[in-house]
Amino acid sequence: MRQHGWDLSVIGALAAAGLLLGVGIAMAVYEEQVYSGQQVKSVREQAQILAASVSAAVVFDDRKAAQEYVNAVAVNPETEAAGVYDRQGRLLAGFARGGTRLPAQVRRAATTYGGDHVDVAEEVRQAGTRVGMVLLRAVSEPVQRRYARYAGLVLLVTMGALVIAVLSFSQAALARRARQLSEMNERLQAEMAERQRTEEALRQSQKMEAVGQLSGGIAHDFNNLIMIVKGNLRLLRRRLGAELGPQGGSYIVNAEEALDRAAHLTQRILAFSRRQPLTPQRVSLSHLVEGMGELLRHSVGEKVEIVTRLNAQWPVLCDVNQMENVILNLAINARDAMPEGGRLTIETSDMTLSSAPPEMEEFKPGAYVALTMRDTGHGMPEDVRRRAVDPFFTTKPQGKGTGLGLSMTFGYVRQSGGYLVIQSAPGEGTAMTILMPRDIGGEIA
Repeated sequence: MRQHGWDLSVIGALAAAGLLLGVGIAMAVYEEQVYSGQQVKSVREQAQILAASVSAAVVFDDRKAAQEYVNAVAVNPETEAAGVYDRQGRLLAGFARGGTRLPAQVRRAATTYGGDHVDVAEEVRQAGTRVGMVLLRAVSEPVQRRYARYAGLVLLVTMGALVIAVLSFSQAALARRARQLSEMNERLQAEMAERQRTEEALRQSQKMEAVGQLSGGIAHDFNNLIMIVKGNLRLLRRRLGAELGPQGGSYIVNAEEALDRAAHLTQRILAFSRRQPLTPQRVSLSHLVEGMGELLRHSVGEKVEIVTRLNAQWPVLCDVNQMENVILNLAINARDAMPEGGRLTIETSDMTLSSAPPEMEEFKPGAYVALTMRDTGHGMPEDVRRRAVDPFFTTKPQGKGTGLGLSMTFGYVRQSGGYLVIQSAPGEGTAMTILMPRDIGGEIA
């Protein structure tokens, strides 16, 4: 019986070892599948981020900008190669290391897992239209090495004398790994949220830059045409003289007035595109607002109460006339947001900022003077707030606004080295904050 019992014990131990071996192999296969899936997903997300970032560069065939995005991807040591391709699939920018060669053309999106590397090709889209492709190759740990590692674990599990100890160790290791994965997942979610915010700010900046360049060029050419027409009208009046008569003279006057309005419109577009000539002076925003008190009260009317808290002491460098126009324009916008009346609070303050306010790109930490104009109006929903500085975007009825007021403000503030921050929510009013860099030296005008 003892011999038989010994045989049964051996058989039981072998059966347990075989079962554990099977479980170990199954776990190794599962881990391999999970590892492969996670790596493919990670590389695909990186390729999608690169595709979203280079859309403007691909549309405008900006090889330098495209190469800068590719170089940023190259910082990751696991990235073996990356390429940006235009609409025809031709290579626009790229890099490769370790003897890897980028294909000359990429025409369709695809994902290829080669064991020791992952290739992901993604479409670059602009407004839902395919404008190019990106290719990303990342290295992975060789399959043989991963299987060898799993085999070592399986062999340890099969050791009969250490079955219980190995199981306990594996259970503890899995629990620790689960905690690590949970922590890594939380960090990844936070990083993805931050990356999404940064990408949104970058896309907005690229859009505004592209629209500004386009509108600025059109406004410049249109302004030249206006000057030609005005010159010909003056020549016509000089040549015809009395032959024009009262009616003919009125026609020319009407035409000249229309041209003046068109010229004013082009100046506002040039302000948005940051091409207008400025005459900067060293001024105090507190004194500037204080000097505009009567004009502001007259502009907003009796229904709107104006409250000022002018605490800023630092001077700034800006074009006084343009800054007065900006303040007046923001006050009129606040008045329009409060048709039944309300309160407009104008504040100035000195502040030192070490980090960027939300949704602000290319921010430089330092000393700033903040000018905030806060109303008690109906506020703006998030989609309207995000588009508030877009040129020709307005929520006012047709004929009540051109949609260039905030665009002009944004363009002037950025041209002056400052920033515009818009805070608003439905039912909570709107706060427009202009951050102007502190100026050191000289005298206040």
